[in-house]
Amino acid sequence: MELEKTVELGLLLDTYGSLLTERMKDILTMYVCENLSLQEIGEYFKISKPAVLDAIKTSSKKLEFFESKIKMLSLKKSLETLIDKNSVNKENLQKLIEKY
Repeated sequence: MELEKTVELGLLLDTYGSLLTERMKDILTMYVCENLSLQEIGEYFKISKPAVLDAIKTSSKKLEFFESKIKMLSLKKSLETLIDKNSVNKENLQKLIEKY
């Protein structure tokens, strides 16, 4: 997985991970945050590599779905951009609120 996608998935996991089952969250955490291989994760959970890959894909899609509906990560990134540009004022915050 390319670095940019891994970072994005990690951010989604931090934001919405509590909405996944414990097992899905654990598998994704091992893959994204701990950089374990499919083989290592499969051995830990006593499941096949294809089952691990399926769990990763399913979990990732769920996290992306949550973001598409809730948009918490997008809002956070927008706020960070405003702060970085020292553009935090009532007008800019109001525009941001209206956007979401």
